[in-house]
Amino acid sequence: MSAPVETWVISALLAEDLLALNRATGIIRRRNLPIGSLTLGPSSRPGTLRLTCVVSSDRATTDRLANALRKMVDVREVMVHAEADCTSREHALVRVRVSPAQLSALLDVVSLYEARIVEESPRELLIEATGTGPFMVSLVRALEPFGILDLARSAPLVVPGQSLTE
Repeated sequence: MSAPVETWVISALLAEDLLALNRATGIIRRRNLPIGSLTLGPSSRPGTLRLTCVVSSDRATTDRLANALRKMVDVREVMVHAEADCTSREHALVRVRVSPAQLSALLDVVSLYEARIVEESPRELLIEATGTGPFMVSLVRALEPFGILDLARSAPLVVPGQSLTE
C-alpha cells in the first residue's frame, strides 16, 4: 500500500522578469506533477514577483522541485509549506440574472455569503465574493437557481505560514 499523497505549497520569489517566469514555469512543467493551482502576483518586495504553486506529491518530490527552483537564476527565495499550514482564499465575480420577483431572495443569498454587489442593471447583478474553495462552490450553487450569466473565479491565493525549508 502506498503512502497518501499530500498537498504542498511552493512559494518562489522571482525577479520581475518575463524570462525568470518562463524558466520557473518550465521547471514546474517538466516535473509533471499534478498542479492544483498556479498563481503569480507582486510580492511585498519591489521588483519581485511571488509565484505560488500548489502541488499534490510526496515530500521528497516536492523538495526536489523546490531545489531545482532554488538553483535557477533570478530566484531570490523558495519556501515549501504543507497546505494545512497556509491560509487560502479565492475570489469570484458572478453575473446573475435577476427579476423583480427574485430580487429579495437574491439579496438574502448575497447577504448570507457576505458578498458585495459591484454592478447592477435592471435585469442583472454582478456579485463579488471572497472565501475558501468550498465556500465559493457553495456560493455558486446557491446562485445557480437565479441563472448565472457569467462566472470568473480565481485560483486560490495562498499565504504561507512559517517556512519548513529555508
